[in-house]
Amino acid sequence: MLLLSLPGCALETSGTGGSGESEAQPGGPGGAPAGEPGGPIAGQPGGAPIEEPGGAPAEEPGGAPTEEPGGAPTEEPGGDPLGEPGGAQVEEPGGAPKPLCGAAASSLIACFAFEGNPDDASQHHFTPERVRSLHYAPGRVGQALSVTMGSKLYFRHDAAWTASAMTIDVWINPASLPDKRRYTVIDSGGKPSLFLMPGGQIRCTMGVERNVTYPIVPGQWTHVACLSDGQTQSLYVNGVEVDRSPSGPVIASGEQPVHIGSDEPSGEDEFNGLLDSLRIFGRTLTPQEICAAAGGGC
Repeated sequence: MLLLSLPGCALETSGTGGSGESEAQPGGPGGAPAGEPGGPIAGQPGGAPIEEPGGAPAEEPGGAPTEEPGGAPTEEPGGDPLGEPGGAQVEEPGGAPKPLCGAAASSLIACFAFEGNPDDASQHHFTPERVRSLHYAPGRVGQALSVTMGSKLYFRHDAAWTASAMTIDVWINPASLPDKRRYTVIDSGGKPSLFLMPGGQIRCTMGVERNVTYPIVPGQWTHVACLSDGQTQSLYVNGVEVDRSPSGPVIASGEQPVHIGSDEPSGEDEFNGLLDSLRIFGRTLTPQEICAAAGGGC
C-alpha cells in the first residue's frame, strides 16, 4: 500500500448533525407547544392544559406530571426523603427539613412547590386546566412561581377541593403593594380564597370575609396561613396569629375552577411577585405546625 502525504493539504470533514436545539418535552421547564391564545378551556377530564405563548409546561393527557432535570431538589445525605415528586422542604427548628408535600400528609388537598413547574404534588396530582405566561425565579425554598400581568394558572373543580375545615398555607413576596386592584394568591368563587388588598391588607375568606392590616414589605418573603374549622377563622402571619373571628361553615359550594395567582372567574387581579410553597389542607393546622412552616422561632 502506497501512502501519499501532500504538504499544505488537509482533509476537512463535517458531520450532518442538527443545530443542537431540541424540542422541549411535555412537563419540563421549557414548556410544551403553545396552544391558541385565548383558546377555550379544555373541558374533558384528563385533558391537557391549554398553554399560551410563554406559558408553563403542559401535562401528559390523563397522566401524572412529567419531571424533568432541574426540577425538585434531591435528597441531602441524612435528610428526610422527599415525599412526592416536585416536593420542596419546610424548615423545622433544630431538625432536618420536612418534606413540603409528604406522602404521609393525607389531609393535603393540593400542594405546589413550584420547582420549575405548576405541578400539584399531593396525592391527588391535579392537572392544570390552563397555564399561561408562568415563569420561575429563586424562591423561599428552591424555586418560586413568578406571577405578572397576564399569568394564568387554574384547575377544574374537584370534590377534593371541598372540606368542612381548611388551611391555606403559603409564602408570598410581592414586587409591590396593590394600589387600586387586589392581588390574588388563590381564589375560587365557591371555595376559600386569599388576597393581598390595597393598603397592605390581607383578605382571608373561609366562611367569613376578613380584611386584616399587616405591614407587608415588598421584596421580602412573608408566610401567610388562613384557616377555619367551620366555627372560627384565623389568620397567621410569619407564624403568629394576627386575627381570629367567628365564622360560618367553610365555603365550599359551586363547581368553579380554582385559580392560583389570578381572580376567578375573570382571570384578572393577578398577583405581582412571587408565590412559593402553596399548600391547601382539608383540616386546620396547629399553631406549632404553622410556626414550623413559617421557619420556626415564632
